[in-house]
Amino acid sequence: MEKIKHLIIHLYRSHFLRYVFVGGTTFIIDFATLYTLHEAAHFHLILATSIAYWLSITYNFILNRWWTFSASDNAKLHKHLVSYAILLGCNYLFTVVFVWGMSHLIRYEIAKVVAVALQIAWTYPIYKYVIFNKKESAES
Repeated sequence: MEKIKHLIIHLYRSHFLRYVFVGGTTFIIDFATLYTLHEAAHFHLILATSIAYWLSITYNFILNRWWTFSASDNAKLHKHLVSYAILLGCNYLFTVVFVWGMSHLIRYEIAKVVAVALQIAWTYPIYKYVIFNKKESAES
């Protein structure tokens, strides 16, 4: 029982595992919204992709800032928002262009999964070392 308790504490303290959890739930929100808007509500793919992206990314920022990276100091909110907005702009353009472009070759659902997988490669290091960098935040 004690080993399980230590394992749970270790998992909870791991930034990367919290990031994976937040990312996974963000993906569920994003994908479910995209699918619902495009398939059920018949929104144009670009509009559905955009709405789903911005809805899920709002959730993502809040959880990553306050829970994953414990960077909830309100004095740094402006700094976090500016750098996060730059990353979001790049990720948003990549997502919309990639999903729309690839939807001509493969199903848009698969294109969305591939787009997210590609973004994971650059997003975690940017969050950890640039946006929510505690060392830099402590120095300023």
